[in-house]
Amino acid sequence: MMKKNLLITFDYEVFLGARSGQAVENVLNPTERIRSILNPRGIKAIFFVDTTYLITLEKYSDSYPACAKDLADISDQLRQLLRDGHYIFPHIHAHWLDAVYNGDTHQFNLSNINRYRFHNLVENDREFVFRESFRILSSILHKENPNYKINGYRAGGWSIQPFTDFSPYFKKHGIEYDFSVMQKFYQFSNAQYFDFSDIPDKPIYRFNEDVTKEDTNGSYTQISSSVIEVKPHIRQLDRLHRKILFKLLKDHTFARGIGQQSKNIHNSGPASNKGYPTNNTKIEPASLELMSIVKLPTYYKYLRNNDYLHFVSHPKMLSKHNLYALLQFVNYTYNNYEVESDFIKIIQNYV
Repeated sequence: MMKKNLLITFDYEVFLGARSGQAVENVLNPTERIRSILNPRGIKAIFFVDTTYLITLEKYSDSYPACAKDLADISDQLRQLLRDGHYIFPHIHAHWLDAVYNGDTHQFNLSNINRYRFHNLVENDREFVFRESFRILSSILHKENPNYKINGYRAGGWSIQPFTDFSPYFKKHGIEYDFSVMQKFYQFSNAQYFDFSDIPDKPIYRFNEDVTKEDTNGSYTQISSSVIEVKPHIRQLDRLHRKILFKLLKDHTFARGIGQQSKNIHNSGPASNKGYPTNNTKIEPASLELMSIVKLPTYYKYLRNNDYLHFVSHPKMLSKHNLYALLQFVNYTYNNYEVESDFIKIIQNYV
């Protein structure tokens, strides 16, 4: 059987705008559904936990029992994921520093995005969010496995540039692996700011001070996400299919909340004309919340033609149909190929 490298990653987070939603609907319940599909196949997924959310829950725990319960339940689930064999790494959204809590609705308002991008933080705030992120994640995971290495990272909103903002904290906290590059995409807004239009033509590579430049002797490894080309007629059929699912079967995402609102800002343009804005209609990130039975043949074709497929998804954005499509995809892949899902072993095939 042919060998395929399948990497499934999740951003474990609530909504990041005016209404966060709650932990049980955003992460706890959908993650349990994900476990029920991945675990029987022994798939090793990666969960990038919004540690700044956990820090905020901890901050309010003494005054609000609901926050304390959420933190305890999330901690239990993260330890269970570690027991399952999955990886847990930090995922920082620094604008949690400005979150406002509503005790009546048990939700947060994160509409202030002035500090969404790490680049906008002063040094003391940068030091704080990294130090506290590693402290709280270590305190949770090391109760399960004292030797577990927290050595991977994904930047909030993909905004890992300039990497020189991050490199001191990568060195200090022992981060070796970055998962913040979304192949070919760029976005310039007052929240997200990244340009991956000109990266190496390979999914995994080493780098040093620039995530878009390969350095075979670099200190860090970049594990980039995959992009899928979806034909226009497939997009149209998928939109129609989703409308039918929503109207007839009431199939919608599990969670409720309001995401981050941003606006584009002037920029001289991407580094290369090989890239695509995030709102383009030709390619899209390989993502479970975008996958449906209509798109499954497109994903199967991609897998036939490539030996590496990296999904980037969010538990909060999944629906019952997305999970059904995931189950079909997993069954197809494991029935037709020899599959490697452990990112450490996958990396060994590239660097």
